[in-house]
Amino acid sequence: MRVLFHYTHKETLGHTTRSISLVSALCQHKAEVLVLQGGIPQPFIRFPKNCQVLDIPQPFDARTSFQEHAIPISAHKRAQFILKAAIDFSPDVFITEFFPFGRLSYTPELLPTLRYLRKKGVRIMASIGYPLLVDLDKLEDKKFAALHKAIFAFFDTFLVHTPPGLETSYIQNTIQSPTLSKSYAAIIRSLKEKIIYTGYVYPEKIITGGTKLPAIKSTTPTIVVSRGGGAVYPKLITRAIEAQRLCGDKIQTIIACGPATTSKEMALFQSCLKPQDKGRVFLAKHLDDLDDRLRTCQVSISLCGYNTSAQLMRYGTPSVIVPYQNSLSQTSTNDQVARAKLLAEHFQSTILDYDKLSAQLLGQAIKEQMSSPRPKPAPDDWFNGADFAARFIVAGP
Repeated sequence: MRVLFHYTHKETLGHTTRSISLVSALCQHKAEVLVLQGGIPQPFIRFPKNCQVLDIPQPFDARTSFQEHAIPISAHKRAQFILKAAIDFSPDVFITEFFPFGRLSYTPELLPTLRYLRKKGVRIMASIGYPLLVDLDKLEDKKFAALHKAIFAFFDTFLVHTPPGLETSYIQNTIQSPTLSKSYAAIIRSLKEKIIYTGYVYPEKIITGGTKLPAIKSTTPTIVVSRGGGAVYPKLITRAIEAQRLCGDKIQTIIACGPATTSKEMALFQSCLKPQDKGRVFLAKHLDDLDDRLRTCQVSISLCGYNTSAQLMRYGTPSVIVPYQNSLSQTSTNDQVARAKLLAEHFQSTILDYDKLSAQLLGQAIKEQMSSPRPKPAPDDWFNGADFAARFIVAGP
């Protein structure tokens, strides 16, 4: 079984770790995998030893492009590179990550390969972390809607990496426009025969080169602050540094700023530390053992991305979450807002708004979470998505 896998990441961690976790599971099931990595190379990522990796040249998506969907000038060269890789590798299965539910700016580079492999009878699948439909508002344009439908028709299967239907209703309920909400529901219904829910793809420990923290007392109550890939929301870090001072001097705080954090940001965060924080606040760019830290901490403060949320659910970690939003949230779907509501309802998480975030609000939320009963962890079978998906892919049609 030969599997060609295309993904990109915008310097975040969710798409990367989900992709590599699935690739690792495929390798464990004896598939031969070629990964086409479409973003800026992330040197801290450890790929499975028995897979091949090619970096697609001239990457165009970075941490600053969350609200941009322009077609890059490099699309033609990237399309040629992907098509040649597909011809040379001759896969049995081609998998795209998140596309076509999102990443539609990648259509020009993927379309020639989709057409070629479709004619060859290759199975075409999409690895979809969550049932989010980007650019939902554009479907009111007939030409865009026709293109959207044509692209979706290339795919045999959409592997949605959540427990069955768990996030779909929450995502639909966050759509502010009744018309767009109906459109979303109609598209999901139309894909019913092609959607396979796998469970969450739990993030494997694939990050290397993390900051080595000094010895920390395991008996001291600990707050863990994490910013995912570190692409957005720097105020989460600065407010957390201030808020921990309001929680007493018997608490220690570990802060993972994220691997995409710039040197200027790190300097800013360091400048927020005061002498009284020494030995109590530990600042890191990223951590190899973040999963273990989230398992054992008293409170987590984070965004509401896929990876962190899965970890919080698995361990029943008390949490304060600040879901990422941008201007697209007003006209499309937003997975972090939806997932935040899921966590609040099922795991008693506290939701705070980034624009209104203050040290006082955050400090109060931390205290409330620390004094509340620890949530019950989610069932183990919520988190077998990588193995389930790999078995499905390798089993064949």
